[in-house]
Amino acid sequence: MRMTSTLLTYEEALGQAGKNSALLLGNGFNASLGIKTDYKSIFEQMKTDYAGYQEIEHLFSDCDYDLEKVLGNLKESLRTKEGFLPKFIGNKIKLDFMKAASHLATSQISRVYQEKNKGIYILLNNFSNYFTLNYDPFIYLLLMKFKKEDSKKETVMFQQTLQFIEDDLDEEQNNIYTKIKEARTNGLLNIHVNKSDTQKSLSLCTKSTFTTVVKEHFKEENWTNANIEKAVNLVWKEENQEEELPINDGFLKLMGDAEPTYRSTDVDAVSQNLFFLHGAFHIYQNKDKILKITQKSEEALYDKLARIINNDEEEIICVFRSDGKKEEIHGNEYLHNGYQKLSQLTGSVVMIGCALSDNDSHIYEQINASQVNALFISSKEKSKDRDYKKAKELFPAKEIHLFDRETISYELPVVSRT
Repeated sequence: MRMTSTLLTYEEALGQAGKNSALLLGNGFNASLGIKTDYKSIFEQMKTDYAGYQEIEHLFSDCDYDLEKVLGNLKESLRTKEGFLPKFIGNKIKLDFMKAASHLATSQISRVYQEKNKGIYILLNNFSNYFTLNYDPFIYLLLMKFKKEDSKKETVMFQQTLQFIEDDLDEEQNNIYTKIKEARTNGLLNIHVNKSDTQKSLSLCTKSTFTTVVKEHFKEENWTNANIEKAVNLVWKEENQEEELPINDGFLKLMGDAEPTYRSTDVDAVSQNLFFLHGAFHIYQNKDKILKITQKSEEALYDKLARIINNDEEEIICVFRSDGKKEEIHGNEYLHNGYQKLSQLTGSVVMIGCALSDNDSHIYEQINASQVNALFISSKEKSKDRDYKKAKELFPAKEIHLFDRETISYELPVVSRT
């Protein structure tokens, strides 16, 4: 296959990469789903949470709002490089950054949980390993939506999945459920547009469209809206039960553990396939243990972060620095294991939202050292030549294929009504 800067489509890239390839995500992945967790958006949230940041915005704007650069410049500008003051200032900015980023991710995740974005499962199901360069919990929350039910006990759950049990319904509700399920399976929606009549299966409708249709169709049954919506919810949950992914982040909660612990030597951790290459806000170290925060509310998460970041014996595992990243990674068991996993990959890697910046050269070195033969990298028309040249410099021995990030779509077909 001839390799040039010609852009593939998103679907073509997934098709050529094949099943069981690896996925590497940068912040541009969040943006492709309409989730704004870029540095500038996070800083805007920091200003909302604490107006004092308005007075030092120039420090952030001079660094393009890059937290790693901001922290580095601040440390250099202080007369005292060590001790209480630089640590206090650094910890305060880190905590506010983490709170703002976590709030943005959790407040926007519902957009992706809507049925119109169920197509994200189609993307994630293509991969056997997931790597992210982002600190924020967005990809974690997203993957947990599709985590197998028997392994959700140690996860942060922002939506509960209730299993359908027919015995819980009374006779009238069972009747409603049966008829609505039949409509979902076999029903047709007649569409009249510009003097042309077409039909679409109700099985392709979004949840909101389907609910509207069945309420209209069954209005003579005198069913309550509450019972109709309950039946639709049960149909949807039963329908989506197969949308599961074998996600393993390497953490396991055993009897007696207060929180899930990273167990790299356990059999369960051998199958780890979700890696935060630069750490994440919900992962921290307490002496010789690496733990995962599982608080279910934002307030509880923030309280936990504040306690950890101000405790000399505990530390959030995040690489908040622009240089010396490799040294910090090698000094931490969790980060080191993810870093090593990159060099063990084979087949293809799909990269979405990665800037190919020099800051992440240590990550690309590991991919170069692996048996990966092809890289599929998101780009756009006006920068494809520059991106291709940069990719060939970073990965001289690999096949490089660029795909148009503007063609990325996670939406299933939406049926129109008149």
